[in-house]
Amino acid sequence: MSYRIVPLTVIAGTFACLAVALPMQDTASRRNQAETIRRMLMELHENDEFTGNVLVAQAGTVIYRDAIAPTPDDARTLLTIPSNIGSLAKTFTAMAVMMLAEQGKLRYDDPIARHVPELDGATPGITIRHLLTHTSGIPDVGDLAIDRPRLRQRDVVNTVRTHHARFARPGLSYRYSNTGYMILAMAVENASARTFDGFLQTAIFDPLDMNSTRPESGPRKPEDVKGDGGLVSTVDDLLKWDQALAAERLVRAKTFTEGLVPAKVAEGESTYGFGWNVAQRDGDTYMWHTGNADGRRAFLGRRLDDRIAIIILTKGNSRRVEIADAIVNILHGRPYDPPKLSIARRLLAEIDKRGIDAGLALYEDLRATAGTRYDLAEPELNSLGYTLLDRRRHADAIRVFERNVRQFPTSSNAFDSLGEAFYRSGRPAEAEQAYSRALELDPSNVNARATLLKLKSRTWQWATAVAFVVGISGAWFLLTRRKRGVT
Repeated sequence: MSYRIVPLTVIAGTFACLAVALPMQDTASRRNQAETIRRMLMELHENDEFTGNVLVAQAGTVIYRDAIAPTPDDARTLLTIPSNIGSLAKTFTAMAVMMLAEQGKLRYDDPIARHVPELDGATPGITIRHLLTHTSGIPDVGDLAIDRPRLRQRDVVNTVRTHHARFARPGLSYRYSNTGYMILAMAVENASARTFDGFLQTAIFDPLDMNSTRPESGPRKPEDVKGDGGLVSTVDDLLKWDQALAAERLVRAKTFTEGLVPAKVAEGESTYGFGWNVAQRDGDTYMWHTGNADGRRAFLGRRLDDRIAIIILTKGNSRRVEIADAIVNILHGRPYDPPKLSIARRLLAEIDKRGIDAGLALYEDLRATAGTRYDLAEPELNSLGYTLLDRRRHADAIRVFERNVRQFPTSSNAFDSLGEAFYRSGRPAEAEQAYSRALELDPSNVNARATLLKLKSRTWQWATAVAFVVGISGAWFLLTRRKRGVT
């Protein structure tokens, strides 16, 4: 059973205002749109695919604001208590950089070492612009093997200094990097001569009355990493953020427009500008960002010409981008594709009920089904494998990861995950083989490289120990033979 905490009478009152603000849509049309959105979210919730809240606004006027959860209390909490927004926090980091650029305290094409001197000599050719657009070549924290709680700024600096010779050259390609945004926060602190959290509070949150947006655990220590996430907010505060961007309250239009130009890369393509993904959709400029942290998910998408903002905060995983696309189609009166269901969740239920063979057989059946409602992308099996691995069902996890690398044979991440499963299962030879393939596919995968070195070091130590034991045994055997007069 699910509950809504926004009465329809309140929504109807909102529609009365919309009759003036949006003359092309009458009150009945907006009510129907809101009900269609609600039904879509309820269907997802009943399939365990959505628990959370959504706010939809056009030209600053709220069209839909609702929470769906198992109980009324849960719904009320989701809608009112600040939630971790994960990487959506990068939009604030990018804005801080743009504000300092307008003030002349830094420039986008400054070498990053000019503002983070600790990286001098370790970041050749890397500029602030590269960090903003994820084109610096600096790998993400997971690939650097430093994805852990309570990460410190010095850990990031030391790791970059240690491994920088193996990084891809800046500007070569787009590669999402939390590490880069951690470094940007250090640059903001040095350029502004203030703490990063202090700058956000006084330059952004206070002026915009975003009273529910703050670091998750209170003010962070100077040595803590910042910039990539760690903030909580509400749908109402994020609507204020959307409206501030629309009204150009923080930076000039020219500055903001420059930040909406995706980076040019030598290999592949990118949709990422300064803290936002940006693309053209249906003749409109669409900017968006997602967030993922501590079991919470976040999304903010903005259609600039339509002046539509869609804000989603959920508990657990959800198809945020697909939900947002469907909502835009609903607002335009167009047919919409319902968001896909998680095949990982479906397979886990089958594996728990009937075993790994049945689960993998179901996967093949669903793959062969035309028009399946299930998401068949690489992260789905990867997520399923880690769920099993965390349950210490190592053999089952390995079967899933092996199926994933067969399905996605050019994915370094898939082989990296398989290597971790072998490693945690005490199968070093097979782990070494999987990590080697991961490194072949992505030479900048620092985690695979570091684990390989560890595996080879342990192999050498084991071989040395065996050789020592064999040598001692042989010497003792010869000695005893001599003592017995045997030659």
